[in-house]
Amino acid sequence: MSNQADHTIVRLRVPPELKQKIEESAEKNNRSQSAEMVARLEQSFESNKPDPVFDDLLRVFREANNETMRLQAELIKIINEQKEEIEHLKKAP
Repeated sequence: MSNQADHTIVRLRVPPELKQKIEESAEKNNRSQSAEMVARLEQSFESNKPDPVFDDLLRVFREANNETMRLQAELIKIINEQKEEIEHLKKAP
């Protein structure tokens, strides 16, 4: 981390299991526990930013879903028309 003048001290209570995970992760990432917690907090805010790839996939999914629903409605209409035609033919002499 940089010097203490550009940071604010925050007291935080965490369960012992979480503290252990922070210690292990900090050691693995070769940084202090404080730096580990800051990095993880920053990462959590980054994950809330819009993801253009996800947005594109969501748009494609919605378009496909709309097309599926349109085709389903068209198929139901055709089936109903066929049923009516069959009933009409059954009644014919």
